[in-house]
Amino acid sequence: MSGQDFAVIDAPQTVLGEGPMWSVREQVLYWIDIVSRRIFRLRPRTGQVDVRELPYAPSAVIPRASGGLVIVTKKGMALTEFDKPQLQSVAVPLVDFKKEVFNDAKCDSAGRLWVGTRDLHVKEPNGGLFCMHADFSMHRHASGLVVSNGIAWAQSGSVMYHVDSHPGRIDAYDFDASTGALSNRRVFRDYVKERTAAIPDGCAADAEGGLWVAEVGDWHIRRYAPDGRLDREIRMPFQKPTSVMFGGADLGTLYVTSMRFGLDDAALAEQPLAGSLLQLDVGVKGQPEHVFGG
Repeated sequence: MSGQDFAVIDAPQTVLGEGPMWSVREQVLYWIDIVSRRIFRLRPRTGQVDVRELPYAPSAVIPRASGGLVIVTKKGMALTEFDKPQLQSVAVPLVDFKKEVFNDAKCDSAGRLWVGTRDLHVKEPNGGLFCMHADFSMHRHASGLVVSNGIAWAQSGSVMYHVDSHPGRIDAYDFDASTGALSNRRVFRDYVKERTAAIPDGCAADAEGGLWVAEVGDWHIRRYAPDGRLDREIRMPFQKPTSVMFGGADLGTLYVTSMRFGLDDAALAEQPLAGSLLQLDVGVKGQPEHVFGG
């Protein structure tokens, strides 16, 4: 599918836009620029975009049940409020930052924070998948990842999807929401086997069972059915879409982040919207994102 109508959000273009997160309570969209060390907040009703500078490179932003945000940075975590400068550090003793750094994160229905790491040099399987509970205790659930990335849950809540961007794979797990246990790991999509140039990145599940994936390097976002079959594809006006998130009052808007990072002058001239935030109506609604219970 091509020629999809989209709107460009009037916001600063990002070098490496990532981590869109819709806050149901606040009715705002957060997203980040990893390279420029900034968080953005969009109020769709007015179009207002607020910007906060950070002292560290962020990798994810997650709303908290008690108010405020969890900021996952490349080498740590902190609690904060968007409009206040204070950052309260959170201990993450299980992570070896000499080998790995934090990447994408999401919360499950019980308020646990799931966060992955990537190899420091994006080469070796040093990354893992961690879960932080509401009491801030932390457990490692998977190892041997190169670039842990997008996380999402099927609308039933019983399946968790997890992306490893290199060499390119999406895994599915059976998920026990009561305990947070993962089991029956299997390959949902194997990009190496398909010999595609696409690199899976951020993802979001819709209310009808589809998994939407931003595929870096291939100009597309794609929707996959629960059996892994390609259902839809939408061409973007940039080569490197990075993540997707459903938002809006009825969760009927799909937001897409992107990046300019790694594009030369000729590529940037060809795709002036690279680094922009887009919104689309894809004819299906999303699911509300969960907040951190801690």
